[in-house]
Amino acid sequence: MKMLISLLILGLLLFLLTRALFFLVQVEGWSMYPTYNHGDRLLALRYWPRRWLRQSQIVVWKLSVTLPWVTDPKLIGPELYVKRIIGLPGDEVVAPIAKPRDPLSQTKIPIQETQELQKWYVPAGHCFVKGDSPGFDSTVFGPIPLHCIRGVILARLRQASGEPQIYTVSNIPEQIEKVDKL
Repeated sequence: MKMLISLLILGLLLFLLTRALFFLVQVEGWSMYPTYNHGDRLLALRYWPRRWLRQSQIVVWKLSVTLPWVTDPKLIGPELYVKRIIGLPGDEVVAPIAKPRDPLSQTKIPIQETQELQKWYVPAGHCFVKGDSPGFDSTVFGPIPLHCIRGVILARLRQASGEPQIYTVSNIPEQIEKVDKL
């Protein structure tokens, strides 16, 4: 009986330690495609020293009401964002700014007409995050404070589906319907 109680206590302690150190996040949207797909589940480390952060590392971050461009703190929701770090304090980042266009459009626009470059300086205590595809990232609002980072991605636990997903202009509506059914 003592052995059973000891195992239960040990199991409870391991569970609590795991919950304190790690958390799960589900990818919503396509801004990290092709690295992650909509619906992928990721394991993140909750606590880490700031010196562990590196360029190309994927992190989870949350908007803060202290950001200067947040005009109404009531609009800040619980959303977590998954993005790649491309700039650390002291770095100068040059990144393309994609002009929005209809993804279902059959017309192809040459890259030089759809993108322009912008330069940012990453101040101390900040980092520059960017998705692998266009989306809500530092190219929209600039570097984010390091305190906005909630975790570092360790692994993908589950893909959205077992089959490889191949996207072309002609099958985007079909793929959107599949995602809506998830």
